[in-house]
Amino acid sequence: NQGHKVMMFNREMSNPEMIRKLIVMEGDNLSYTSVRKGDLNGSADLFESASESVTNKYKDKLLMFDDVRTLDQAMVEISRHKPDVIIDDYIQLISMSDDKERRHQIEEIVYDYKWICKKENCSAILVSQLNREIEKRYEPRPRLSDYSESGVIEQTAECALFVWYGYVFDDEEYSPYKSEIISAKVRYGKVGTTEVGFNGDRCSFYNNEADARQDTPQK
Repeated sequence: NQGHKVMMFNREMSNPEMIRKLIVMEGDNLSYTSVRKGDLNGSADLFESASESVTNKYKDKLLMFDDVRTLDQAMVEISRHKPDVIIDDYIQLISMSDDKERRHQIEEIVYDYKWICKKENCSAILVSQLNREIEKRYEPRPRLSDYSESGVIEQTAECALFVWYGYVFDDEEYSPYKSEIISAKVRYGKVGTTEVGFNGDRCSFYNNEADARQDTPQK
């Protein structure tokens, strides 16, 4: 939206699946569930209009890769295209050529991203797994110690953010239309939590729960 060039490494999801999400986000009254199933229920025109909008809006500004497996390959693409923003989803799926312990490999991944961002004057959003300890706690909201594999993530990152969606832990206590963005580390700001709206069938976050509920596709 701001005109920056964004490079995305889709390591878990295919590019076509990510495009479907973008189309749902850009379109009006489109359901991600219906789009995935290919059942548009009279929404074909909305789908085509949103597809055209995505093509025009993201042309030359969004580069996506779903076949880049190694860290070296990623660094080559970043140096070649020089994006403003990099999104890597997710770093535990990056293949490494050495036989080091996985925590040392994660450390190398994070440090290499730190240096490439400095070299190319860009920013990186690195998605990470969390360990399983979160499932054993009475209070399952994530914290810095929950990063999977290595503490180097929390030490090196400028910001450490968690998305907390309580509905998946207790669908009776938590609303499916509310989420929390937890700022566990902010090098040049304040830590804290912000409640936001979320609608999974629209692949979108909102300012509040009411907006998320209102943006439910009509059957």
